[in-house]
Amino acid sequence: MPGDLAGLRRDRAKASDRMNELATAARGRSMTDDEQRDFDVSASQVKDLDARIVSLVAEGQRTDTAAIARADAAQIAKLCVDGGVPGMAATLLAEGVSVDDAKTRIAAAGEAKNLVTLARRKDSSIPEDLATTMLADGKTVADVRAALFDKLVAGEEKTSISSHVPAALGNAGASASASSMERELKRAGMKKDA
Repeated sequence: MPGDLAGLRRDRAKASDRMNELATAARGRSMTDDEQRDFDVSASQVKDLDARIVSLVAEGQRTDTAAIARADAAQIAKLCVDGGVPGMAATLLAEGVSVDDAKTRIAAAGEAKNLVTLARRKDSSIPEDLATTMLADGKTVADVRAALFDKLVAGEEKTSISSHVPAALGNAGASASASSMERELKRAGMKKDA
C-alpha cells in the first residue's frame, strides 16, 4: 500500500505540474484548443488521483485503527479476567475505552467487589452483584462504600441493644431467689428436707 500511495502521489504531482505549465504558457492570453484540452485532461487526472489517494489513505487508517483496536481489546479482556471481573470486558469494549481507562475501572471494580464481600460477612442479605450493578450504573467506589455503610447501619438499627439485664419472666424477685438457693443447698447436701 505505501508503494501504491507514493506512485499515486507522483502521478498527481506530474498532472498538477502539467496544469501549471499550461497555465503559465497561456498567461496573458487565452489557451489554444489543444492547450485547453490538455489542461482539462490533466485536471481530470488530478481529480481522479485525489479521490484514489483519499480512498487509499482512509483504507489504511481503518486497517491501522482496527489492528490497534484488536490489540487493545485483547489486552482489556485479559485485564478483566485477571481482575476477577470478566463480565466487565463487554461493557468496556462497547464503550471504546482506552487501556489506561480500563485499568482504572477494573481496579475500582475489584475494590468494590471486595467491599461487598466483606459487607456480606456481616449481612448476607446484601446482593452479591451489588458492586457490579452500581458500577454499571455509573457509580463510583465511594458510592458503593456509602451504599454498603447505609445497609449495614440499617441492619444494626434493627438489632435491639440494652444496657441492663432484662427482668426474668415468671418467678421473679425474692421468692425465686430463695427457692433457687434451697435447691442448690439440697444438691450440695447442706440442707435436709423438712
